[in-house]
Amino acid sequence: MGQLVKLQDYISRYETDIYKYPGQFIRLKKDQYERLVARWEQEQQGVFTGEPDLENHAEKEPSFFKRFFQRKEEVDDPEDEDEVMALPEREEDVKQFFLDQVFDTQLIWASSTLQEVSYFDKGYERDPWLKYFLQRFPDTYLVFYQPSFKLKNATLDAEVIMLTPTEVMCVSILDRDYQDAVFYPSDDRKWTVMKDEQEKSIVNPVIKLKRMEKLVQSIFDYYEVDFPIKKYLLAQQNQIVHQSLPFQTEYIDQTNYPEWFHKQRESKYPIKAQQLKACEKMLEHTLRHYVKRPVWLDDERRIGFEES
Repeated sequence: MGQLVKLQDYISRYETDIYKYPGQFIRLKKDQYERLVARWEQEQQGVFTGEPDLENHAEKEPSFFKRFFQRKEEVDDPEDEDEVMALPEREEDVKQFFLDQVFDTQLIWASSTLQEVSYFDKGYERDPWLKYFLQRFPDTYLVFYQPSFKLKNATLDAEVIMLTPTEVMCVSILDRDYQDAVFYPSDDRKWTVMKDEQEKSIVNPVIKLKRMEKLVQSIFDYYEVDFPIKKYLLAQQNQIVHQSLPFQTEYIDQTNYPEWFHKQRESKYPIKAQQLKACEKMLEHTLRHYVKRPVWLDDERRIGFEES
């Protein structure tokens, strides 16, 4: 899973210690998934029933999964402490079940710290593109989703920025507004879109990508961070007919999406120190709006991602 280090202008757990949380997330995710699979296998064998007379390991599982798989607002009733969430029956569905639950945890980490919390737009819980970037890419990809930056006196919004171990990916998504269309780059300012035999003109989407690149590069220049930046126009459900590509830009459309996506999924690079430094400097220039918790709770202990 890609790690959601910044969401809009919310306070993020990663802002408190970017050198701690990425590694902790990977370790805890691996541990929790192994425990989930172990519980699923027990259920398939008829061993795990949640009854108190089972062996010690099984006795502890219900409350553990209760804490891990439910948001803190849903675990306030102590009478429900020993309820067990039903797992999928099919093995191939277990992984997706797990990813959906961890997605919920990621939203908590990206909108709160242990003592502060941001007012959260529940629409993100149903955002298919946010799920796509978090559930389909490696754990080593650090994701900024619709972040707001503050540079000098200007506030700048971006779309999607992913820091991989080898580069910064500035991503703009054509599929948000179009499906089964054909794009023809016209000039530096305009593109032509053909859909259902109708033609229309749109603003060149590369302009938005160049703004994101310039924003990130200005931060890196200020702190003397040397890290490659590349621009990606994502159009997996569309086609882009072009003669040439702008500098450091890739068009990902129907023709090359499977190959590109497989390459991202197969990335085996570990998280790099320079990647974390670049992320740290970017986070320092993001906006954050939050309030102090009147009585703050340790979210990790309520959902299974305990501090270490």
